[in-house]
Amino acid sequence: MTENFEEQREFVHQLTELSEPSVYVEHANWVNFTVHDMPRPIYINLVRHPIEKVISAYYYLRHPKIVGQSVRRNPNKIVQDKTYYDMKFNDCVKQRISPHCVFDAHNRFNGDWRRFALKLCGNAQICEQLNSEATMQMAKMHVEREYSVVGTWEQTNITLAVLEAYIPRFFTGATKVYYSQTKKFTVNTTPHDNSLDEEVERYLKDSFKFELELYQFIMQRLYMQYIAINKNQFMDIPI
Repeated sequence: MTENFEEQREFVHQLTELSEPSVYVEHANWVNFTVHDMPRPIYINLVRHPIEKVISAYYYLRHPKIVGQSVRRNPNKIVQDKTYYDMKFNDCVKQRISPHCVFDAHNRFNGDWRRFALKLCGNAQICEQLNSEATMQMAKMHVEREYSVVGTWEQTNITLAVLEAYIPRFFTGATKVYYSQTKKFTVNTTPHDNSLDEEVERYLKDSFKFELELYQFIMQRLYMQYIAINKNQFMDIPI
């Protein structure tokens, strides 16, 4: 649900009361701090290929380890039968039997954390739309104007290098830390099959048309930042 103005104001004031320096990490939509007369924070984000992201989310929510953790946190949680957890993503999409496998504007579940266009767009009502060009354009504008870095774990080395260069106060030495403690950063990894049937792939590409365009925009910006911090190295390459 979209937060109203007063809820956003309360959120902003809570963050500005944190001691400096502080980092806030959460699945949260972009919030305009300046309309609440507060200084802009340093915004960063990490995204993932939209189709790979929903496949991963599907299997993540069905992984025994994750289900067990969820039940321990909430003993009243309804546990599905084995058929539910064993169903392949391709079959689920074809049958459209779960909100995790239906991607259209009428499925309110699409407002969740799996869709990064929503997070980058913000809390306006327009941001709730799935596969919307208007949502995508708003997200692009915020990425360009408001986010210092938007990276991806699919380009780990490039993302870490850009974070170190653009936000050294918080990320100096990030590459060394990541590769010396990789297991800590991949503790919730859930192996799964990413292969898609042709009809499922067509459906997903259509359903995430504008999300895919936003992803490519973000990747292009990340590469440009990486080139900028390595321009001398690239200029020395013979042609």
